[in-house]
Parts: sequence; C-alpha cells; structure tokens
Amino acid sequence: MGLKQAWDRLNARTFRKRRHASALLRYGSLRKLVNIARVETERALGRDRLVGKPYMLIIDPLNVCNLKCPLCPTGRGELPIKNGKMELEAFKGLVDSIAPHTVKIMLYNWGEPFLHKDILGIIGHAHQRGIATALSSNLNLLPKEGAEGIVRSGLDDLIISCDGLTQDVYEKYRKGGNVEKVFKNLKDLTDTRRRLGSKTPYIEFQFLVFEHNEHQVPEVEARARELGADFVRVMPPYVGPNDADIRPARGADFRKPEESGDGKSVFEPGADLNEMARRNPPPLSCFWPWRSMVINWNGQVDPCCFKNYQRDFGNVFLQPVDQIWNSDVYRYARRWISGKATGEAPYEIVCRGCPGYH
Repeated sequence: MGLKQAWDRLNARTFRKRRHASALLRYGSLRKLVNIARVETERALGRDRLVGKPYMLIIDPLNVCNLKCPLCPTGRGELPIKNGKMELEAFKGLVDSIAPHTVKIMLYNWGEPFLHKDILGIIGHAHQRGIATALSSNLNLLPKEGAEGIVRSGLDDLIISCDGLTQDVYEKYRKGGNVEKVFKNLKDLTDTRRRLGSKTPYIEFQFLVFEHNEHQVPEVEARARELGADFVRVMPPYVGPNDADIRPARGADFRKPEESGDGKSVFEPGADLNEMARRNPPPLSCFWPWRSMVINWNGQVDPCCFKNYQRDFGNVFLQPVDQIWNSDVYRYARRWISGKATGEAPYEIVCRGCPGYH
C-alpha cells in the first residue's frame, strides 16, 4: 500500500470516529456515557453476559433497491430474507424501547432508504427521541418532500455512493442509475442546506474503485467538493475471484488483500462452518456483539451487517430487545469471538468461521 493510500484510509477511519463523536456530543447523556463505558469494559474483558446495551444500531427500513449493482446481493436477488419494508409504527415502537441507551442508528444495510415512503418520518422520530441518524443512498431519487424534507428531518449523516463521474463509467457498476441525477440531487441538497442555515446532513461522497473507473480517481475530490460534499472517501471494494464482469483496480492501492484468496466465505450459502472455523480460529477482532445490533425490516436480528445464511439471533417484534441481547445464542457468539467457547458448538452461527472484522 502506498503512503497516500495509507493516509487516505487512516483519514477515513478518523472521519468516521469524528462523526460518531459528534453524535455523542449532540445526543449524549450521562446514562448513555455510563452505558458506553460498561460496554467497552465488558468487551475488553470478553464477557458474554452483558449489563451494557448496544449503542450503535443498524435498523434496515427496507431491503429493496432501484439499482442492480452486480456485487450487491440485493442487486443480484440473493438476499437471505425476502423483500419487504418496516412499517413506521413498528419502527417507532422499536426505537422507543432502545432510545435510553442508543447514540446512533444507521438506517441502511440492504436497500435504498429513499424508496421507503415514510423514511423522513423514520428519521424524524429517531431525532425526536435523541438519537443520531445516518443513511447511505445511491441518490438517484429523493423522497417526495425533496431536498428540503431531508434537511428538515434532522438527518445527521448522509453517505452518497457514486462510482463514476460520467454516465458510461458510472453505469458499469451502478446499473440502472443516472449519474446526472445524482449530481443534481446532491447539488439540491447542499444548496438547500445552505439556504436553511443547517449544518446537517453532513455529506460523505463515497467512490468505490474498480478497473473501469480507476482513471477517474484524480478527479473525484474536486468534483465532489464542487457539488458541496463535506468529505470524500475513495476506497477499494471487495471483488471476488468469480466476479468476471467487474474487475478490481489494477493499482495495488485500490485492491483488498483477500482478492487473492480462493473465494470461499462463511457469508455464502452452503458454507462449511467447521472448515471455515479451522481456517479462522478465534479469538477474533470483532466488536459487533458487544456494541451493535443489526435489525432487518422484518425484525430479524443478525450479529453484524454481513449476509447471514445461518441461524438468526432473534426477532425484536417477537421478543424484547433486552432478552435477545443476553440470549444463549448471543452469549455463545461472544464466547466464540473471545476464544472462550469450549465443547461442541451448540449453534450454527455465522460467527463460527468468520475471519473477524477489521
């Protein structure tokens, strides 16, 4: 990795930490600070039964998208759960139950959030309950309330995924998308934010680098800044060895090390968990089962943001969140990750065989 790329990645990590710190400053309370201290202490000790509660949550409002990106399981129609959306009232009830200890909610995982007709109501309710919100979008469309609706909703952070600066390059990955719509919507957002005197949403322009768009990298920063983005993140995606239609960048700075592997993954259907576990023995570098909870549109809980073809960890519409958080399966996951699990595996969970989160 070159010095510039190493610096860019460090800067990106620092940026995300600053945004999380900003959320804590804006929405924090003594109760939330005490909870965070508990969580981090319990994680450091490798405890499996927790007093602390998850404080950074992913709640996916829907798992439907308007584009067909070839590396995305949504675009390929390969999601482990059926398509659907979370109703606004269900979201409100869920958020009310977690509000006392939650600092931030990421309102995205497998879908395009602006396709949800109540997305601004979802953002607004979280904001009213004192929780920061973040959202990632391809920005090919805005909600019916337009850019002003987004700014007035209270959305804190907005990530815009745009992997090309001209239509011919952009559409090779963002299939079905229109880059000029992205640019127009982004400009509308930043102009509206300025007109209303708002500092939010804080906008990150994210550019995934492939072989077909690598030549545009030198222009990305200037174009994104021209449109009003606050931060520009140029990053390598994971491109598997079987993804023949999309090739990784030629430059080593924009290739992930795992692209030279054999393509086997615990996040694919039919994975042999015992084989994966032998290849990736614990302890693992992972914070998810201590800090975070991932909730799909249907209430299904997964341990992290990756695809989960194994056992889920519960359902928040059928069980209280606190009950799920210290369930037997969650406790086993924490023991496995900490290297403290003994005996035969009682659950077939995706954590067994995961290489860890870095």
